Amino acid sequence: MIKYLLLTACIIAPFLLTAQTWNVQTSHMAFQASMFGADVDGTFKGFKGTVVFDPAHPETASISGSVDAATLSTNNSLRDRHLKEKDQFFEVAKYPRIVMKSTKIGKTASGYIGTFDLSLKTVTKSIMIPFTFTKTGSNAILKGSVEINRKDWKFGGNTLGMSDKVKLDLELNLSSPISENK
Repeated sequence: MIKYLLLTACIIAPFLLTAQTWNVQTSHMAFQASMFGADVDGTFKGFKGTVVFDPAHPETASISGSVDAATLSTNNSLRDRHLKEKDQFFEVAKYPRIVMKSTKIGKTASGYIGTFDLSLKTVTKSIMIPFTFTKTGSNAILKGSVEINRKDWKFGGNTLGMSDKVKLDLELNLSSPISENK
């Protein structure tokens, strides 16, 4: 009898540790760069992605997503067109999506940290993003922020006055896991 109970426990245990797939309801993807010392704020829309996450077992998580590069907005149409079209910037016709995919997620004292592959045009680099996951009832908010060096992605060339540092902010508003909706 004990042998059957142990066998059953071994079969069921992986399912109990499986992360939950969340529905992305809304997203906010923003960036901030500096040009001649003045901050330039921008956003992207068109998020598509998957969030598989269990706060108790972040090691089983998988977070991936992309944004539509053509939705870039800095509230300046001339600058937006320049950023979207020039070869040293986004080239949205040739590279329509900016993609990010987790490779590892772990717990920290203040939340979580994810290692992600960020692909911009033809360059993919690994970055670490600290983030929080706040669950309220059947909803949750995943919020993270990181500073990257644009030159790591060969982005912006030697643009005069442009800071190398770019701050990225992301927020995903999630609804109850699909498995809980059934």
